[in-house]
Amino acid sequence: MNYEDVIRDFAQRTLKNLQAIERLRSEGQDVYEITQLVNSTLGILVFPQQRYIDQIPNTPLKQLKQQGWPIPKVRPGLQQVEDLNQLIRYLRNAIAHFNIEFIGDGQNRLHMLRVWNMSRGNKIWEAELSFDDLRGIAERFIELLLRKTE
Repeated sequence: MNYEDVIRDFAQRTLKNLQAIERLRSEGQDVYEITQLVNSTLGILVFPQQRYIDQIPNTPLKQLKQQGWPIPKVRPGLQQVEDLNQLIRYLRNAIAHFNIEFIGDGQNRLHMLRVWNMSRGNKIWEAELSFDDLRGIAERFIELLLRKTE
């Protein structure tokens, strides 16, 4: 099946692939749902953000939280992002530049992801988020993209 609208179709297909891997994992198959989630997030954030960066709303974090968006926990001493546009840009940059660290729970299971952004050799933002939070952000961003491309 061809892509009619590349961004919309890619986002929908990426989510469908992620759901398939998660389903296989729940059935006991030897697949890597966290790896797929990060791959999916890479595709969901990098490609669309490039095309729609000016259309991503500047919705304040407080409002996002009220709407159910997960908000990453920022390392003390570093400033939190101000709005959705900046959150998507910072997550996109962190993942695209492989500024990520997988954190385990001490029992050989992945627990969360640490992401960060650099500017002139200094960390300007570092946040930790659970994989559920990362998935929640990705899903909500897909919903936003689908509304933009309709």
